[in-house]
Amino acid sequence: MLERARLFNASAPDRIVRRTSTVWSFTRVLSGGARLSAALSFFAFASASFAQDNAVTVGGTTSTQTPSITTCVACHGALGAGDASGVPRLAGKDPQYLAHALSMFKAGTRISVPMQAVAQNLSDSDMHALAVYFSEQHPPITKASTPPSQALVMAGKQLAEMGAGSSVPACFTCHAEGGKGNGARFPSIAGEPSAFTIARLHEFQARAKAAPLKPGTMTAVAAALDEQQIEQAAAYLSVTEPWVPEARVPLRFRIKDPARGEHRREHRIEHDVHAP
Repeated sequence: MLERARLFNASAPDRIVRRTSTVWSFTRVLSGGARLSAALSFFAFASASFAQDNAVTVGGTTSTQTPSITTCVACHGALGAGDASGVPRLAGKDPQYLAHALSMFKAGTRISVPMQAVAQNLSDSDMHALAVYFSEQHPPITKASTPPSQALVMAGKQLAEMGAGSSVPACFTCHAEGGKGNGARFPSIAGEPSAFTIARLHEFQARAKAAPLKPGTMTAVAAALDEQQIEQAAAYLSVTEPWVPEARVPLRFRIKDPARGEHRREHRIEHDVHAP
């Protein structure tokens, strides 16, 4: 399998080759899971083609029952960037939060027909491996075909940073500065598609009508929001760039080559403190 991956990457476009280190890193993570390791050989293709097929070939047989990265990116976009239609962003989220969400889908305590169909076939180790992988991805945000108005975004920024009275605390009070997330309980919310944020807040509001409110929970916060505030917060978060660990931040530097009579040229590198 690894030899086939090498041959594939040797002839792939530059954008795929640049992901090689990520693929090998994930291979090590999944070395103990035969099902997902086999599925990994499809990842480079899945990212390039946005997952045209959900089937996974293992040992010469095809199974539509075994979830894989291919299955994930088919809905959640390449590298888990999410989709403007309302599919949430997986990339960059806390791995414990992602694994816990999958376990809830499997147990049926969090409802989503597509996700429950996927999660029911995952073992705990599968969930952990997938969660770790997507937590380490940092693709650009998914932009809507029609950008939100500046007025909507600015009003959402006010809500996210300052809140709206005692019943509506700032989003970043719990989800940390810039919406980067705060551990397993408070996921990253920056860069989430607007449609997803709106739908998720509506889910919390539905819960608020079905059971007594617990102060300090998202259910209580969502219950205090009106529809305009929901749209404002969703608009702002959808255009807010997610936090990227310093080790993955692209650096820019400028050089001159006087011998060639050249002026300043800008070069871009990706700095990784963990690189050998």
